[in-house]
Amino acid sequence: MIVICEECGKKYRIDPKKIKGEKARFKCRSCSHMITVEKQVPIGGPPGGPAPDTTPSPPVMEQPAAAPEAPPAQPEAPPAETAAAPSKKPPKAEKRKKKSGMGLTAKVVMLMLIVSLIPGGIYFALSFRQTNERILSDNERFGKQIVRALATDVEGWVDKNIRVLKTAAELPSIKSMNRYEQEVLLKTIQKQYPWMYLVFTTDNFGMNVARNDGKDLKDYSDRQYVQDVMAGNPIAWQNLIGKTSKKPALVLAVPITKNEQIVGVLAGAMTVDAISKRIATWRQGKTGYAFLVDENGKVIAHQIPAFVQKKKDLSRNPLVQAANANKQGLVTFDGVGGKPEIGFASKTSLGWVLAIQQARDEAFQSLKESQTFALTLLGATFVTVLIIALLASRAIVKPIRTLTDAANRISVGELGVEIKTKSKDEIGDLAEAITRMQDSIRLSIERLRRRRR
Repeated sequence: MIVICEECGKKYRIDPKKIKGEKARFKCRSCSHMITVEKQVPIGGPPGGPAPDTTPSPPVMEQPAAAPEAPPAQPEAPPAETAAAPSKKPPKAEKRKKKSGMGLTAKVVMLMLIVSLIPGGIYFALSFRQTNERILSDNERFGKQIVRALATDVEGWVDKNIRVLKTAAELPSIKSMNRYEQEVLLKTIQKQYPWMYLVFTTDNFGMNVARNDGKDLKDYSDRQYVQDVMAGNPIAWQNLIGKTSKKPALVLAVPITKNEQIVGVLAGAMTVDAISKRIATWRQGKTGYAFLVDENGKVIAHQIPAFVQKKKDLSRNPLVQAANANKQGLVTFDGVGGKPEIGFASKTSLGWVLAIQQARDEAFQSLKESQTFALTLLGATFVTVLIIALLASRAIVKPIRTLTDAANRISVGELGVEIKTKSKDEIGDLAEAITRMQDSIRLSIERLRRRRR
């Protein structure tokens, strides 16, 4: 309990438990004014009427406090007619009904989340979009480079063999159409290029003239490549399973001319192991592979040997169809089992299609990781901002609630409430204002009590 001298305004802290009876009197140490102290009772007063006027011995006093701006006084007990139920302590402030609507804590949290997350969300959205576009662009550029490099290898290998045949077709021994002269050169070509297991010539009717293996001469008039060359094509080819090698083979044919007239055909049958290994063994991750088909969609090279042996028809493959339609860039389609696949395809100078494909999930794993990282970072930012907002709002709201509780207790007559705050801001100013109001109310009640005497 705090008592203020009415004359000089000095404050004294009194322990009510040490007051014997209802009243006590003591002399002010500063001005020698006699101060009367009454125990605080409920505003309604004790039952049966006002407290008896007794004068007990002076209480024990604590160190006097500094004088306030306005000297307050203790409240006067009201008449018995309006007395409340007997109690030795001031009544506690009634709990007020919570008002509907958003509280200050929620408002502060919402404000901080909005201020922090809107700019962050915009940044994340833009960064996320740019990252996605960059990864998609990098994957597409990489895919085009790979398929173009493989196609260039195929074209280079085929072109090398064509140049060998064209050069040989211009030699006099080949133009002579003499079997013995041609066989010597054909055997030399086969030794220099061992993948050409058969090098032979035919006349303009398709009848075999010479061959490097020394076997019996055959009729090749039914071969499409012979017919194409005799029809005037500078180059002809056919993919087949070699009767001699029993392996997938490619037959290349060029015309033999004399006096600008086609007099025969020079052809070379060769295994495609060299180019097949390059394509069939290409891998990208766990699901990426390459394959090569001819102009009819028949497999020349594939990671599955059975497809090559059976010359499987892949003309309906989305990548082959895209290449035949001259569509460039990324192709997305459903693969085996309906799993999303992506791929790239390129057409060679012979009309063959070189394609690579890979499972979409694996191809865009880096994109998925980037998305996961961005979402994780955004979620972590949200949680961090939420925690900071809650802590900040509590730091603001807690002293306000303390001051509200003190004001409620003062409003029901509990004038001995101590208001403690270390704030140097507006909340500290509010606490000082409530303290001054408390002292003013106490002084007003004390003056009212003296007038009634």
